[in-house]
Amino acid sequence: MNILTTLLNLLKTKKEPIPVSSPPKPIKEAPRPPVAQKKVGFSESFKPSPNVSPKPIKPQYVVLHHTAGSYAGSVAWCLNPASRVSYHCIIAEDGKRTVLARPNQRTWHAGIASWKGKKDLNSISVGVAFEKDTYSQPLTVAQMYSCLEYLRPIIKQYQIPFDSIIDHRMIAPNRKDDLNPTEYHKLKKFLLLHL
Repeated sequence: MNILTTLLNLLKTKKEPIPVSSPPKPIKEAPRPPVAQKKVGFSESFKPSPNVSPKPIKPQYVVLHHTAGSYAGSVAWCLNPASRVSYHCIIAEDGKRTVLARPNQRTWHAGIASWKGKKDLNSISVGVAFEKDTYSQPLTVAQMYSCLEYLRPIIKQYQIPFDSIIDHRMIAPNRKDDLNPTEYHKLKKFLLLHL
């Protein structure tokens, strides 16, 4: 009788087994911190500036500028022969770009300048300008990614060393103040991580 009672008690307390085919419950991941959204393939238009010299160049440097004005106004200014100013590329706040000259064309962006004993920086550099004034308007994430996208093939093709990415302030210190040093160093750190 004891054995029978024990067996009955076991049957009453026995739980149904978990089916083998049931899927495991998903594990919830901890929320991730927000990351700045990058965009690949920024809009680029080519509008050749008349403000270039006929002799081709082989760039050894990249000179960074800010336009201090609007994107559309700066592009229009570089397309005006009377301005006698041009860059290779102007980058808007949202990352879109206007290319005004090929990298092997001599544009008129540096003016009277020198760097490490070299003068006539227009003949040995690519000029890239960012919309607005970097002292009042920090570079946007879109501008930095667009700059990277534009410069990467040029740096590779012409084997431009990373230390040769400089700004207008450095080559014309008593005449020009662009870029804001904080923004220049921010961009250089960004390029160092991604080039």
